[in-house]
Amino acid sequence: MAAGIRPSSGHSHGHPHNHAMSRRKVTVSFVIRDEEEPLHRSGVNALQLDKNTGRLYSAGRDSIIRCWNTDVDKNCHIASLEHHTDWVNDIVLCCNGKTILSASSDTTVKVWDSGRSFCMSTLRTHKDYVKALAYANNRELVASGGLDRQIFFGMSTL
Repeated sequence: MAAGIRPSSGHSHGHPHNHAMSRRKVTVSFVIRDEEEPLHRSGVNALQLDKNTGRLYSAGRDSIIRCWNTDVDKNCHIASLEHHTDWVNDIVLCCNGKTILSASSDTTVKVWDSGRSFCMSTLRTHKDYVKALAYANNRELVASGGLDRQIFFGMSTL
């Protein structure tokens, strides 16, 4: 017998009925990509155009919101807003384009500062994929709906 190896007696730590602790299998996956990746890696679920700035926002199945310049004389891709962990299903522009709300399959609604491409807040009200957003600019009211069959209302100035 090799040094340091003992045959198993079927007992764990002296407890005759305690079999080896069951191990939970964990799968981890990740994507290695370029630092600057201006195109979506998968399908696009939603688009919003800011009439004031001419910027176009796209929500992707790659979990990223991308900001585009619609002026053809300039570089098209402006920024990527990355904070979701699953598909971004819908986006709306609020507060005269200063705020973006995004609905995701990661069960969250995120509130973004569109000028700084910064996630300001994460709302965790849904229990399943958040699929749709609605915005009433005359009342600054936002609604979100998801596969949990729930509709939540809130003020867009969150």
